Amino acid sequence: MEIQYKYKLSVIPKPTPRPRLGRYGTYNKKEYTKYKNDLMILIKSLRIPKKDYSLVRACFLFPYPKRTPQKKRIHLAPLRNKCDLDNLVKGLLDALEKVEVINNDRQIFSLQIEKRFTVREQGAILFDFGNNVDK
Repeated sequence: MEIQYKYKLSVIPKPTPRPRLGRYGTYNKKEYTKYKNDLMILIKSLRIPKKDYSLVRACFLFPYPKRTPQKKRIHLAPLRNKCDLDNLVKGLLDALEKVEVINNDRQIFSLQIEKRFTVREQGAILFDFGNNVDK
């Protein structure tokens, strides 16, 4: 079973953490900021055309933990206990907005999101767009 998406980012997905409060205001941890910057670089390299997208389909692929035996690893098995979907997609939508693929993530009114395991060592984010507007 293989999932078909138009775009692929070879990066292990990270959920958006709660912002930290510091002396000079709120901030995100350095590791998440680096992840988001990496996402923006990878998205720019895809040269995605800027359009009025209304639908985003995304699949977040996580590698199995090293302690999981090889015989128990199933490619694209559902991931139920890692992180919240809304926190995963927030980072992707924010990066798409920063590189100006979309004007604002508020324009998206339909999301189809999955999180799954992959037998590959590297995780990935697979995604695609659509226009789901009824005219």
